[in-house]
Order: sequence, then C-alpha cells, then structure tokens
Amino acid sequence: MTQFRRSYNRIALLTGIALALITLGIEYFQYNHNKQLLLIDLKNRLNEHTMNMNLRARTIRGYVNGLRNAAENSLFYIRQFGTTSPLFPFLKNNRALNSYDLDLENQNINKGLVSNLTGLGNIKDISDDLKAELQMALFLNPFLEMALRNNRGAVWTYYTSQNHFQNLYPWTPSHQNFYHKGLESKFFFQGAIPEKNPERQNFWTEAYQDGIADGVLYQKGIVVTNSSPIYEGDRFLGVVSLDLSLSELNRVMKRFNAFKGSLLLINKNHQVLATNGDNSSRAQGVIPHLEQFVPTPIIQRIDQEMKAPSGWFSSYNSSIFYIIDMHEAPWYLVYVGSKSDLFMGIYFEALENIIVITAILIFVVGMGYLLMIHDVISPAQKLVDHISKVKRGEKSTFQKIPARWQPWFDIISHTFEENRALMTDLENRVKLRTKQLQQKNSQLEKTLSDLKKAQNQIIVQEKLASLGALTAGIAHEIKNPLNFIINFSDLSIEYLHELKNKVSDENKLFSLIEENMIKTKEHAARADSIVKGMLAHARGSTGEITIFNLHKLLDDAIELAYIGFQGKETDFTTKFTKEFDPTIQTIHGSEQDLARVFLNIINNSCFAMHEKQKKFGKGYRPELTVKTRSLGKSIQITFEDNGPGMSGAVLKKIFTPFFTTKEPGKGTGLGLSLSYDIVTHQHHGQITVKSKIGKSSQFTIELPKET
Repeated sequence: MTQFRRSYNRIALLTGIALALITLGIEYFQYNHNKQLLLIDLKNRLNEHTMNMNLRARTIRGYVNGLRNAAENSLFYIRQFGTTSPLFPFLKNNRALNSYDLDLENQNINKGLVSNLTGLGNIKDISDDLKAELQMALFLNPFLEMALRNNRGAVWTYYTSQNHFQNLYPWTPSHQNFYHKGLESKFFFQGAIPEKNPERQNFWTEAYQDGIADGVLYQKGIVVTNSSPIYEGDRFLGVVSLDLSLSELNRVMKRFNAFKGSLLLINKNHQVLATNGDNSSRAQGVIPHLEQFVPTPIIQRIDQEMKAPSGWFSSYNSSIFYIIDMHEAPWYLVYVGSKSDLFMGIYFEALENIIVITAILIFVVGMGYLLMIHDVISPAQKLVDHISKVKRGEKSTFQKIPARWQPWFDIISHTFEENRALMTDLENRVKLRTKQLQQKNSQLEKTLSDLKKAQNQIIVQEKLASLGALTAGIAHEIKNPLNFIINFSDLSIEYLHELKNKVSDENKLFSLIEENMIKTKEHAARADSIVKGMLAHARGSTGEITIFNLHKLLDDAIELAYIGFQGKETDFTTKFTKEFDPTIQTIHGSEQDLARVFLNIINNSCFAMHEKQKKFGKGYRPELTVKTRSLGKSIQITFEDNGPGMSGAVLKKIFTPFFTTKEPGKGTGLGLSLSYDIVTHQHHGQITVKSKIGKSSQFTIELPKET
C-alpha cells in the first residue's frame, strides 16, 4: 500500500469516526430531548391527576364545612324560635348501659333517612343546653345523608359532641354501634378541640381503622376523616366529620397510567393512603407505609421535597421520582419509576436511528472512498512516482491515467528538463561568483588590517593630543619650582661666600641656608611629581589588572588635570568638593586606564565651566563635585559640575567616536569614546551621563569591586 493510500485511508477513517461521533452526539441530544419531553408529558399528566384529587378533597371539605354551617344555623333557630326535631321523642334510655339512643328498630320509619344518635347518661336528666344540642344533631340528619350520598367513597358522616354523644349516619342498630368515651381520643375529635385547633380550621386526619364498640365490629375498612369544629359563640360543642374509605382513593389512583411506574398518595407521616398498583395482597386493616415501597435514601429525598418542592423530577441511582403537594389535603402525590423502564422506548428509538444513519454513512463514505481512490488518490500517487523518477533522471511512462491528469504529467516532465538546464547554468555561475567572492574577501581582509593599524594610530594620537593639552600648563607649573630652585641656589651661594668672609652672625646665616635648601627640595619634589604624572599619562597602558587606592588615584587625577588646564587658562579657578566613601579602600582594575578616564572627564568639566565663566563673568563660580559610594558588589563614582549642561541631541552622541562640541584644534572627539570602552568593555562596568541645560552635567561611573 502506497504512502498516499495509507494517508487517505487514515483521513477516511478519521472522517468516519468524526461522522460517527457527530451522529452519536446528535442522537444523544435527541435522546435527552425526548427524555425531557416524556418527563414534561408525565409531569403534566401527574399535575392533571393531582387537580382531580384536589377537586375531590375540596368537594369533601365543602360538604363538611356545609355540615358545620348547618349545625350552627340549626342551633341558632332552636335557641331563637324553640324549634324541635320530631325524632327527639324517640330517644330512649338504656338502663343497663347507662346510655340513650335513637332506637327505631320497631318503628315504621325509613331508617335510610335518619342517623342513630347514641350517648352516655339519662335522657331525662339532661340540661337545656344539652337538649338544644341534641335537637341540633337530629336536625343534621338530611345534611349528613346528602354529604354521604354525594361523595363517592364516603362511609360515615357524623356529629360527635364533647357532651358524650354521637349522631352517626347511616343508621345502625344500637347493639352494633353505641357511643363510648374512646371516640373522644380519636384523631377526628382531638384535632378539633380549641387547644389543638384555636383557629377553628377544617382538617384531615391520618389514616386509621374504623372503630370497634365493645368488641362489636361495625368496621368499613381503613379511612381518613375530614372534620370541622362546631362552636356556639366561643363555646366548643363538638365536631362534624366525614369518613372517606381508602378503597375509594385506591380506585381513583388506579385510573392513572403511570408509565410503568408507581403512583403513591402519602401523608406527612409516610402513610400510604393509596397506590395505582394491586392492593389485594395487603393484610386486612394494615396501613402500609412508604418504607414498604421505596428505599430509605429516596425517602430522605422525598422528605426534602416535601419541605422545599423543586417542581421537577429527582433521581437516585436507577430510580426517578416526583413529588406534588395537593394543597387541598395534607397529602402528597409521589411518582416513583425506573429509569430503564421509563426511557426504554426512547433508548431503542435512538438506537434504531443510530443504526439507520450509520448504515447510510457507511454507504455514502464507502462510495466516496472508492471514487476518491479511482479519480484522485491513484493518479496522484502515479504523479508522485513520475516526479521521483524524472527527478532521478530516469525514464517514466504510465498507463491507465485519467485524461484530465495527463497534462500534469507532461508539465512535470517539461519542468524538470528546464530545471536541469537551469541548474547546470546556475552551477557555472556559482563557481564564477565563488571565485569573485574569494578575491573580494582577500581585499576585505587587507582593508580590515589597514583599519586596525589606523585605529591604533588614532588612539596613540589621542594620547599625544591629551598629553599635549596638559603640556603647556604643566610646563608653566614646572617653570615656577625650577625658578625657585635657581633663586634659592643663588642665595645659598651668596650665603656661602659670606660664610667664607667669616660673617660674624653665623647662626643666622646657617638658618637662612637651611631654609633655602628645604624650599629648594620642596619645589624640586613638586616638579618631580608633575613630571611623573605626565610620564604615567604618556606611557602606553598594558591593561594589567592590579589592586590600587581609588581615592589617591582620584586626587592625583584632579590635581594633574587642574594644573594642566590652569596652565593654559591662567584666569580660571574652580572649587573642588570631594565626598569620598571611607569604606572604600582599594579596587581591582587598570590604574593607568582609569586615570585616563578620570582626566578626560575632569578636563571636559573644566573646559565647560570655563566657557560658562567667559559668558557670565565673575557672577559665576565654577564648582566640581567628585563623590564615591559603595553599592555592595560595585562602586559608584560621580563627577558633577555646575557648567552650561548639554542638550538632548548632544547626550545621544556623547560617547560616539570623533564627536566633539569643541572648536577645531581643541578636541579630537575620542576622549569620551575611549573612556566608554575602558569602563564598559575592559572593566565590565557602566558609564552614564545626565544634564540640565544651563545648570549642570553629571557623569556616573559604576565599577565592580573585583573585575
């Protein structure tokens, strides 16, 4: 397989992988989108079912509140108008049980229209208030009937008094149902007493098993009760209630298709009031709890949702659940389903789409691959092989080449033939040009050697020019001590002649001779010092690095430069201020070269201050300050004068060779350039200059303590 084919196969493979990944990505997003739509649809259906449940709960609450209104209104009419119930005379005592009841077993009365009122005590001994309350309870019979018959799943409606009686609809025989004080401890009664319900609100109880009276069953299964308290003014009387069978709630829940999930109706105490599943296997009278349906971690999540509903589905491991607060009852609708069951259809739909799209992509990419190989890759590989052979000078012929590729083969062949001719000509030209360049290199090497010689001559001339600048003044200075030497020598000779003539005052004469000889020695030493300085400056530097006293070198340079300049300009005087750092003793460097740098800078400062003095006269007093300062591993030397300063244009070229601001014949323009080389290249330091026009110039040299 050729390199071209391998490269294209790699590209085709990567393209296929990219398309497959894109397909998977699209299907993944489509899958998530469909999941979201499914959850939205499920949420809407759950909300709709919750609305139906709320409507059922609101209806029951409305009937119970209507019973409360009927009871309180009936009591009002009884009090105001003395209205009496025709059933009141049928209340009979049961001496054996110390109770009374509405015994209609032997009466020709439709028992389906009345309730059975049972209570504790003697009916003949009741108070007027209790009698009025009994009348009110009997007047509730039609309302109790209406509430029971109009609410499917309602099993009992009744009024329970704190005065120990109960009016229960539908009517049951007294021996099957009688009042007992245990009723007052039930949820439906305790939730109505003022201590627990001071706002007199309608309320729902927990689920419980319908009661037992002295072991006689009159149960109708597990129920939840809706109750409303009855008051006469501020006096609590009792409670009206409606018992709703959980069987009815289960029937309503089974009407909901939960998409292979479970739908639970629970209260805050985790009692499962109803489910949409099969309840036939449940034990009679046992109230199921949430723990029997879902694991503990999900229960914890459900409790959190009860406190702060998120309004959307939550998940745990492979389960998904959704909590809805019913509002009209202290109940919650809980959906719990399996992710795999819920989304299986969507998953298989996405998988089917992936398979179909992948098949289409394989077909399209495969056809494109074959066409590309035949029309592009194979001819291109042949073209590359043709180029390789032609490049090596071999003969190349190919068959079965598409017609549209033939011009490229011809162009390549023709181009290589032209290139060979050009390369031959180019090689000849290169040989000729190489010979010419060799000749020019020889000339350049000779020119460079001549330039180095000229540079050395210029440096020597700069030294001679600097020495000549010092010579005139120094010669004048040397003349003075020599004159003193001559004069004092003549005087000493005269004193000696007088000594020969035996002058009487010998001691005085000897003192004068001694004084003359001392002055002669001083001026001779001064002349010797000046000459030594000149010789040191005139001698060529070897560049040898030695250890020397920096401050002594600065003192000598200041004296020598000042004497030299003052010898030429006798009217010039300046004040020297020395601020030397006492911590600096010796440094490493070339003593002669650094002396040359200091002389150049001091001489230039004296020249600049003299020019300013000529302009401003006696009102200007020249001053040059020389400072040294230790900076750790380096030493800083500063020369600051109060001369005319320099412009920015001058500062930019101050260290350029042959640049000078002096008149012709007074400067070569090499002094500061050589000083820059000595400081930066030879001593690895730096030299900078700052200036203020009309005020001052400052040269700063920074040298390492050890070069």
